[in-house]
Amino acid sequence: MAKLKLPAFNEGTLLQRTLLYVGTFVVGSIGFVALASLIVVSVAKSVLPARGEGGEDGADKPSEVAASPGKPTSKIPRPKRRSASSAPAEPPAEATP
Repeated sequence: MAKLKLPAFNEGTLLQRTLLYVGTFVVGSIGFVALASLIVVSVAKSVLPARGEGGEDGADKPSEVAASPGKPTSKIPRPKRRSASSAPAEPPAEATP
């Protein structure tokens, strides 16, 4: 049976050992961050509802508000803005010398 020979951490010049340590640290860090982010995203997707689904999106609110007209809401009615094309044109202001 063939033995798998991995590079030893105590062989080689100081530069080779330093590069081996730094490379091992970088690869390990990237692997850890990738695994941790995969776990966090998986947990978040399983806990949070998808967009457009669930009971608290905008689909149920209008029917609840319409069903109880005497119930005060926290929304403040705002006047509709007129677009620039539908607004009447104002005459340009004349400069006084």
